Amino acid sequence: MKHRNRIFVFILASLLLLLPPFALADDEEATDYTRSCEFRSDGYSAAAVRILSPNFDAYQFFDSGAVFTLSWGDDVPARQLCLQWRKLPEDVTITQYDAEGNELLHETPQSLPETITPILADARSVAVTAGEAGMSVIYCRVYGEGTLPEPFHAWQETPDKLDYLLISTHPDDDVLYLGSIVPVYGAEQGYTGTIAYVTCRTRERMTEAENGAWTMGLRYRPLFLGFLDVPRDAPKEKKDKFVYEEVLLAVVRLYRTYRPLVVVAQDKNGEYGHWQHKVTSKAAVEAAALAADPDYDPESAAVSGTWQVQKVFLHLYDENCITVDAHAPLSFFDGDDAYTVARRAFKKHKTQQEFGFAVTRDDAKYAFNRFGMATGVVEAGDDLFDNIDESMFSFYVPPTPEPTAEPTPEPTDTPEPTERPTPEPTGTQEPTAVPTSEPTATMQPQQQRRNRAAWIEFGALCAVGAAAAVVAVVAAVRLHGKRKDAASESAEETKHGETDPS
Repeated sequence: MKHRNRIFVFILASLLLLLPPFALADDEEATDYTRSCEFRSDGYSAAAVRILSPNFDAYQFFDSGAVFTLSWGDDVPARQLCLQWRKLPEDVTITQYDAEGNELLHETPQSLPETITPILADARSVAVTAGEAGMSVIYCRVYGEGTLPEPFHAWQETPDKLDYLLISTHPDDDVLYLGSIVPVYGAEQGYTGTIAYVTCRTRERMTEAENGAWTMGLRYRPLFLGFLDVPRDAPKEKKDKFVYEEVLLAVVRLYRTYRPLVVVAQDKNGEYGHWQHKVTSKAAVEAAALAADPDYDPESAAVSGTWQVQKVFLHLYDENCITVDAHAPLSFFDGDDAYTVARRAFKKHKTQQEFGFAVTRDDAKYAFNRFGMATGVVEAGDDLFDNIDESMFSFYVPPTPEPTAEPTPEPTDTPEPTERPTPEPTGTQEPTAVPTSEPTATMQPQQQRRNRAAWIEFGALCAVGAAAAVVAVVAAVRLHGKRKDAASESAEETKHGETDPS
């Protein structure tokens, strides 16, 4: 029995060594080491309670020049400092020190809702210092290496050239009504895009928006225009804070700054009639022509230039219609379809679960995958990106021009060579081969996605094959053992039968 166990362990170990690395383990979630750190902040006795627990109703304001520090021992592999701000930070600095207190790094992070700072391996403490305007901190954590949990995400900075842009009136509208676009075109097909939220001022709703967008496969940082969310039954003085002309100006500047080819916005009738949805939808359409007009808002035209959006699609628009396939399995999401992904993303909007909204598709009244082109400078076609010049896309790589052939000179009469004495041979050096550089291929994002999916599928098949092989080997070993035991028992019985005096 012991011998068979040793065989099993040896075979299993050998097969596991043959597997690709990604078949053995996925990205591991980062370990939270905050409780292993010492927190200090002179003059702010309640700061630790407020910012070391995830509570959106609690935050700590630090006056100008105030500092809080986190320190740890050699046994704590701290690698990431994560901060969540109630208000965008201004002139905040983060300084890292080694065990002797020597400064290793001093930096000012970008003014973003979350700050994720890599911690140097030799660092044993970090100090966060408020700028002139002070700083309001909601949440502070120290993590090891690995994937960060919510609400922290490793966003890529949004480029200034987008293939698509979603304009969502509120956080969660991007999921409920536009939620097929990011999973299918962004995550699966690899087009470059992001989401712009028109109304959102509370940190909690911003975090829900980011969590939902990340769940849908968005990897470029979403944008927040900062308008006030005004309910339908709000008094007039509040509605006056959401003015069409101001929204239109903000959207024109958005187009000029990020230069999207295709814009997808909400229903012109406001889905269920929400007045802010209607304003945003109208602005999304009219801004397409104005963004290309140098006479409209010449200030932003001078800074960013003008830009011509190719197509604007609206949710439920009844002309130039397309229906995004919400049933097809998506390799980016391990075979889940866009409908499943969007439903999962909507659950991230925890404050909205009690209002009875739900993601719907196909023939449903507010189906999240039905759109129509409301305006454009090219034909709508049957797909979001049909009829757009390929050279305009973010992934486009110009072809390498063919080398120009040089003319072949006409042959001329060659004089007879003069006979010369042949010198005696001497030791000759072998010619050294000059290495040539291999051409490198630039892949489009879609091809990179497909290759990644193929490798993942290959790894999974290897894992299944290895497991099947292990099972087969174990079964064979056990069967061999049983046969051997049976043979032994038979031999014993035969032996006893031969010596039995009866």
